[in-house]
Amino acid sequence: MKQLLYTIIKKICIYIINFFIFFLFIKFFVLLISYYDTRYAKNGKLHDDFTIVVFENKSFFPLELSKLKNIRTNDKLFISDIDSAEKKWNINGETYLTFSYTITKGKNEDQIETVLKDPDRTVWSTYKIVNETIIPIKSRLYTFDYLPLATFLAFITTWFLNSMFKYLKINKFFENYCNNK
Repeated sequence: MKQLLYTIIKKICIYIINFFIFFLFIKFFVLLISYYDTRYAKNGKLHDDFTIVVFENKSFFPLELSKLKNIRTNDKLFISDIDSAEKKWNINGETYLTFSYTITKGKNEDQIETVLKDPDRTVWSTYKIVNETIIPIKSRLYTFDYLPLATFLAFITTWFLNSMFKYLKINKFFENYCNNK
């Protein structure tokens, strides 16, 4: 009875550890896919929701690069003296839309990275401003759309690690058994 209880507890611990490792791998693979999906402007491909920061009357707001041609740029500024800031908007009481920017000043150009975060995804956009011209550099997206692929990769990786562990454990058992004879 004691041996059976010990075996059951051991199996439960193994399943809990596998469950924890599986979800860590999901998180890891979602981040890895996000980094892999970074798109560069030099290749002519950016994410559709590439976001720039627009300053107006001591405030700022996000604007998708594709909508830039629809606004009048006379009253708007694309650079600020404040190097970084963050703003939150309440969407429906519990969820927030967060937008932040960071400006890195250079000799003839300023590089800006924006982060637009909503409950479903995060978009990083990096661009530079040279002579009041916006030049996109890269964009990166972190979204739950990557979850099915990440789950599949996490499952395969966890299965592979368990198989290797069982193989090593069995081989170690046979080595000990053969050495004892």
